[in-house]
Amino acid sequence: MGKIRKSKPNRTKRSMVVNYSNEEEELGTDSKENAIQTIMDQLQAAEVEEKYCGLQTFALMIENPENIPHLINCGLVKVAAPLLLDQASSVRNAAAGTLRNMSTVTMDICDAMMEQDIMTSVTSYFHEHAESWVPDTNSKTVDEDIDTFIQIINLLLNLCESSDLAVKYLGQSRILDILPRYLDLGTFNGDVVTAVLQCLFVVVEDNPAAMTKIRSNAEIQLQALLGLNGEDPTIVLLKTLSAGVIINTCGGNITTLPTDVINRIMSILANTLSVDHRLICSQLSSTVPLRNESGKVEAPKGKAAQQLNNQIQVVSQILTAQQSAIEIIANICSFEDTDDMQSSDSSENDDADDELLENCIETNLAEDKLVTEVMEAFTSLEIFDKVWVRTQLPASNVMLILKEYEVSQLVYKRLLSLQTRALLCTNNLISTLPIENLGGINGVYKIWLDTGKLAFKQDVESVNLSESATAVMRAALDKIRDNAKSGDCNLFTDLALSDIEIMLTGIRECEVPEIRSNLIRMVGILASLLVNSLNEVTSNVICTITEFILEQAHKENEVWVLAEAIDTLVDLFTEDETDELAAKVKLTDKLSILAPILRNKARQQKRLPKEYKVLVSTASSNLPRFIRYKKNRLSCKC
Repeated sequence: MGKIRKSKPNRTKRSMVVNYSNEEEELGTDSKENAIQTIMDQLQAAEVEEKYCGLQTFALMIENPENIPHLINCGLVKVAAPLLLDQASSVRNAAAGTLRNMSTVTMDICDAMMEQDIMTSVTSYFHEHAESWVPDTNSKTVDEDIDTFIQIINLLLNLCESSDLAVKYLGQSRILDILPRYLDLGTFNGDVVTAVLQCLFVVVEDNPAAMTKIRSNAEIQLQALLGLNGEDPTIVLLKTLSAGVIINTCGGNITTLPTDVINRIMSILANTLSVDHRLICSQLSSTVPLRNESGKVEAPKGKAAQQLNNQIQVVSQILTAQQSAIEIIANICSFEDTDDMQSSDSSENDDADDELLENCIETNLAEDKLVTEVMEAFTSLEIFDKVWVRTQLPASNVMLILKEYEVSQLVYKRLLSLQTRALLCTNNLISTLPIENLGGINGVYKIWLDTGKLAFKQDVESVNLSESATAVMRAALDKIRDNAKSGDCNLFTDLALSDIEIMLTGIRECEVPEIRSNLIRMVGILASLLVNSLNEVTSNVICTITEFILEQAHKENEVWVLAEAIDTLVDLFTEDETDELAAKVKLTDKLSILAPILRNKARQQKRLPKEYKVLVSTASSNLPRFIRYKKNRLSCKC
């Protein structure tokens, strides 16, 4: 239950071209504490060379995640951050790259960086260096200065993505008044404009003050970028990001935009997703150097190296643009669901138990969730098919080649990120589009099967992939159930317990609550699909699933997952045809035992995201009324 929100853009470390061999030897002999103290002394030295050397060693230590707690505890961020304002361009650049890399590790690290007052230096950089800066092509440090600006923009993005306090500081500064000037392609290069758009794409979302400021300060620039001509990857990326920022300045509500702008945006998103990502990555892998017989990779040199780097940059831009387009589409769908969440709250004053059945049924049609212009664009531009293709990776040999060569590893990581975002977007599209646009029940069933191969494959590399894949499987089963109420779906009539054992095992062993929740809901939906074809076998499957969910509910520590399990059982046994099965498993007695457990956990775990609070509130409200309702029905049959 609840909408799947957009996952934030993938964080990528900045590659610093530095020779670390001397530092590595030094760290091998000196203690970690002595090394950190040396860095501290160097960062506070007066000489440019000392500060730069200290930042190099700092950057080296960040490469090992085990060092980061020590670096944080010693207060290195507090000492390094002011170097963003250093008079020497090389020091500013090294500080920006190092701190940006540190901010990519985890969100907790960003919180720790905030505690060491990094935003004061970041804000001061924009106020002192960026308010009127224009790249000077005659300056020897122009490339360095441009790179410094981009790294600090990315640092700001990561901090705001992780910390509400950073967003607050951003709003109190003049940064959002300064950034629109960097959207001028006539003055700044594509890399600068892209970095600023990526930052705005994140910081404007769900931020009313930022929405207002960017809408008033950057409307002309954003419209100009939206209207760029050409199919160059840089242009495609700029147009896609501009579309995302424009939608976010409207609070995610695309319907507030003029029809011609909506049509242009939808066309841009479709065009961005028209590039065959698997083909371009396969072509790239054919130019990437392979390991020789001794296991080493000989990097190309000269012109060949430049050509390979250019090709990698092009592919990276396309993948980034496609990920952004997918996130935008996911948000267009999820915005339309916000009212549905609120309407799911049932009135506390409603004592009519018979109305519980109505509260458990989705009354809105899928077609009603998107305005006509958007629905027509999704259909005519084949948006679902374009997103679904992105859930499929290039061939395994292509992925291995890209992963093994250090320079192309970024492409490999972006492919994995693109796949995960595409699955999350697929989840939203399945929930939003009419089933006819998804290939009918059989088409959705095939999506369920294909996604299952991703969710349960043995070599799955990412928890995020498992979570997003199980979310798609859950949405697909929801769609099948909602469109098979007349009993015309026989896809699961032969379902046996052995067929779902992998899901039951997953629930028992999974440590990720989001995945457990998806799997619990899935087995519950599978059981509900058997209600219309009850026999000895299907009844046994339903009872086994019910007893399994009840058992897991008693073991569950997360209140919202417990609520999901209870809500799943309420949905399953809402139909009158289940009365006999409910009596067989003593459902009402067992749910009565769970009711106080749910109340106690709800009191203990109050700090939950909004959608989880709604889920817990709904389950807490519905459960007592459902128990009364079912008890009354069962007593009448005795």
